Amino acid sequence: MHEVRFNAFHYRDDALYLEGSYFKGRVQLLEKEGVRAWRVFVWHRLEDAEKGSWVLEGLKPLPFSVYDDMTCTAEGMPDLKLWLDPFGFRWEGLDALELEAHRFGQLGKSSVWHTSEWTAFHEVNDGLPLGAGMSLLVKEKPERRYYGLGERTGFLDKKGRAWTNWATDDPIHYPDTDPLYQAHPFLIGFEDGRAWGLYLDETWRTVFDLASAEDHQTILRTDGPTFDLYLIPGPGLKEVVHNYTALVGRASLPPLWALGYHQCRYSYTHQSLALEIAREYRDRDIPLDALWLDIDYMDGFKVFTFSPGRFPDPKQLTSSLQEMGVKTVTIVDPGVKKEAGYPVYEEGHARQFFVRSHRDEELWGEVWPDPAVWPDFTRPEVREWWGGLHRFYLEQGIAGIWNDMNEPAAFSVFGQTPPKDNRTLPSSARHGNHYHAEVHNLYGYGMCQATYEGLRRLEPGKRPFILTRSGFAGIQKYAFVWTGDNHSYWEHLEGSIPMILNLGLSGVPFTGADIGGFSAHADGELLARWTWLGAFYPFMRNHSGKTSRRQEPWVFGPRWEESIREAVRFRYRMLPYLYTLAQEAAATGLPPMRAMVLEHPQDPEAPVLHDQFMWGSDLLAAPALRPGQRHRLVYLPQGEWQEFWTGETFEGPLHLPVTTPHDRVPLFQRAGSAVPTTRVEPHTTDAYWEVLRWQVCLGPEIRGRVFEDAGEGYGPGQVSELEGTYDGYTLRLAFTDRSGQPRHRVEAVIHGVREPQGGPGVYHYDPQTQTLTVDLTSGVVEVHW
Repeated sequence: MHEVRFNAFHYRDDALYLEGSYFKGRVQLLEKEGVRAWRVFVWHRLEDAEKGSWVLEGLKPLPFSVYDDMTCTAEGMPDLKLWLDPFGFRWEGLDALELEAHRFGQLGKSSVWHTSEWTAFHEVNDGLPLGAGMSLLVKEKPERRYYGLGERTGFLDKKGRAWTNWATDDPIHYPDTDPLYQAHPFLIGFEDGRAWGLYLDETWRTVFDLASAEDHQTILRTDGPTFDLYLIPGPGLKEVVHNYTALVGRASLPPLWALGYHQCRYSYTHQSLALEIAREYRDRDIPLDALWLDIDYMDGFKVFTFSPGRFPDPKQLTSSLQEMGVKTVTIVDPGVKKEAGYPVYEEGHARQFFVRSHRDEELWGEVWPDPAVWPDFTRPEVREWWGGLHRFYLEQGIAGIWNDMNEPAAFSVFGQTPPKDNRTLPSSARHGNHYHAEVHNLYGYGMCQATYEGLRRLEPGKRPFILTRSGFAGIQKYAFVWTGDNHSYWEHLEGSIPMILNLGLSGVPFTGADIGGFSAHADGELLARWTWLGAFYPFMRNHSGKTSRRQEPWVFGPRWEESIREAVRFRYRMLPYLYTLAQEAAATGLPPMRAMVLEHPQDPEAPVLHDQFMWGSDLLAAPALRPGQRHRLVYLPQGEWQEFWTGETFEGPLHLPVTTPHDRVPLFQRAGSAVPTTRVEPHTTDAYWEVLRWQVCLGPEIRGRVFEDAGEGYGPGQVSELEGTYDGYTLRLAFTDRSGQPRHRVEAVIHGVREPQGGPGVYHYDPQTQTLTVDLTSGVVEVHW
């Protein structure tokens, strides 16, 4: 270890410069879109002094004050207190005791490949080996909890384990498997109802050791030669997510069809089978918006091709599907087949667009194609080229792109097999002027950026839809994320909840897991329960592998088919609410599917709840997670809650035993909320709801909102609102319709009330279900009891 020490400092040009005999440092206050963060940056190589960011852009430095005791202050920001020798800092109750540089060796899980081609990464510059890295020691507190870090196994609170950021193709997900496909060096600390965020803007392998070895300290490590840390203020969890996503970038509003139900399998091996699946959905009255084609649609696993024998007329396929209201999505892997006469390879090879070895040769290996080469997405000209290639798919009527195997995965390189836990390119491979060790975590990010920007250029009037397996901080700007090759295990059903919740807390709002499980064998009960949970995923796709049982909704018989049908129909009924949450995510960074602690940070029970979640601010879902489960316990936070299906009311805080029938999920609505719903259609069209049905949970004040637009493109959208009051005797509702579109029907539905005595307005009361339906066509209604 080599302690980082400084002996002098000076402030100029809105930055505090730290000077030492070996290390240099810079502290800045940066702003973007009104959001500010402290940047603490330490380096030792001359070429790193002006290190940029692969993710952050548009940040402007602001002036701040520096006092003699090394306290940095700015109005509206938590103070940052520095120590110079050894270097450390205090901020928001976070004590960083010292920063250390490593002289030798790797950090975290070893990436040494024990062959002549893959040796330890020993490149030395300015006296320290690249790949040795730096570590920040943080004083730990027993009451502190940690969230974020993207896609992870385990429970919601990530404290007590060491987590590695190294995008990894690992198809076997045990409870302690780490890392997985995504790399998110972003951490939220939470204690006493307050929160702060740390973003380590380092693309090298990083390790967040959260009091795993010693409970008195946490260690943040990077293999790289710099330490570039952003301190993101709260004071609450929502503010941290909002501020972090303002800095790294937020997701765009997706096309409405992306929020519908999707069907996939590895693989629908020929054109007629794909059509047959879609027709079956229509015949069985199960809504469907997209059918997906896995790698078998290609000609010899060559991207930007279709098999002439199995998919002889892709345009006819997509047209036939579109007539049924079904979009087509194709998988696109980064591995390009190294084959003479194949235009994609020939052009990329001629322009030297592929990753090269440390000997400056075109690097080749095996992924699905054999041999294969990999585009270098760190270079803008390569990204532009790759994005432009997607014209081929658009001309065939393809609506969305699925980026897979983009960690990047490699089965072999130069004929040699990498270790099972690190099936990727060697760390010494070259991406332009960068070693693969530095930019490995960016590979999926760069591929999605290239795809997104290409689709925007080619079809400027449409919103791109891209799904990715791998990604880095900020991936939400370009793609949805799914959690990779899970299994048909009840444990993976349950584990998908905290995994998706922490992705949401990491700024990635549009996520999902393979419903039913990708590997192993589902049964009817598991598929039904998983489809009901998936109805709340921001991204809802049934997907399975070719060695698994088929798991389309009807394969396990009428009993389970009916349960699955109801889950999918529920999803479509709730699309106005989900689409409104999607617009909120694009505007604020807050995910549709939310950890309980995100909405209820002051509740002492909420920080560890992982088996139930909030859907937006108004709905609480608690799915069944065990085989044969007929009951479960739900925790309701403080306040009044209403059972969504029956209208029964409960006062929290309360641990409530509930039944778990197969045709619904235990679901509770917050008092005073109005949730927009609609009628069920076979597929989405636009996001103007001809039938708008507000489910109202009575409270002294009632509020609901619905966002509407064309569901596609970049035209304007409008928010319409329902407001009202209820004092136990009189209900007043007022609907402000800003859509500018005709409505067939607008109504409010209130469960669990007695029959009213009258009032100015049209309503219907069902005494059997104690349900009141109020006509809101006039915009204003009043009901008396």
